[in-house]
Amino acid sequence: MPGTCPAPPVERAKYTFSDIYERWQPTHFSSIGPSGQASYRRAYELSAPLYKRRMADLKTEDYQVIIDELISAGRSRSMCEKQRQLFGQLCQYAMQQDIIDKNYASFLTISVRQKVRDRVFSVDELARIRTYLQDEGGVGRAAQMVLVMVYTGMRVGELTGMPLAQVDLAKRIMVGGEKTEAGRNRSIPIHPQILPIVEDWAKEINGPYLVHTSNGTQLSSRNFRRDFNNLMALCQITGATPHTCRHTAASRMVQAGLDPAAVKSILGHADFSTTMDIYIHTDIDYLLQQLQKLE
Repeated sequence: MPGTCPAPPVERAKYTFSDIYERWQPTHFSSIGPSGQASYRRAYELSAPLYKRRMADLKTEDYQVIIDELISAGRSRSMCEKQRQLFGQLCQYAMQQDIIDKNYASFLTISVRQKVRDRVFSVDELARIRTYLQDEGGVGRAAQMVLVMVYTGMRVGELTGMPLAQVDLAKRIMVGGEKTEAGRNRSIPIHPQILPIVEDWAKEINGPYLVHTSNGTQLSSRNFRRDFNNLMALCQITGATPHTCRHTAASRMVQAGLDPAAVKSILGHADFSTTMDIYIHTDIDYLLQQLQKLE
């Protein structure tokens, strides 16, 4: 931090992505205005999957995953550019501290796709995905994850980062989330259609995460994307991305007539606190009852 003695090299090598941001922010923010500061804070919030990872371990592909998720979510090019700019600034700072030897953000690519967020899975496509639920390996797991995200509206990072300890099968809820304040630590009801999947995952108990690798470590977004793409190819589904699951969930909830407050609570939309002033039925029993409207 400013005004303190530099940490020894061994300690600096342990700095996480968040550590670097906290050390970089004060000096950089002193030279930019409120609007610029807000943009960087937003970019930092979108980097949540990297928070606890050591800066020395992060490479271009790790930053690219965040950029690709923004593109899949239909974010603007300017937002993607700001994300790349933040990564570049933090890499530059880490280089100055002899933590890394190159600016990995300089190799990032941005290819914004148009109207990706308008894509939803059809009933027929979901039926095709269901045929692979019992498959062994990554394709079967991807099919299960797709179905869970379609019935919960969870983002990929929210599902892969879900702690097993925060899954209550008796109450049929998961507690987790990311991104906005409204999205973090929200109660996500478990629909009967996906309860068997979640129960099977929980029975494996091979690590702290609900979804994990064979070694018990957290499943990376990159590996899920690989399995997701393989699944889409087998199902002969084109134009879909992992974010299609969340968009499908939101569309199905609205079409099924769920209370707007329930939809915003389940999805963790940022404006849910405003909706709470109007809608009062937001306890977990009510959310479960509302979710039953989905077939």
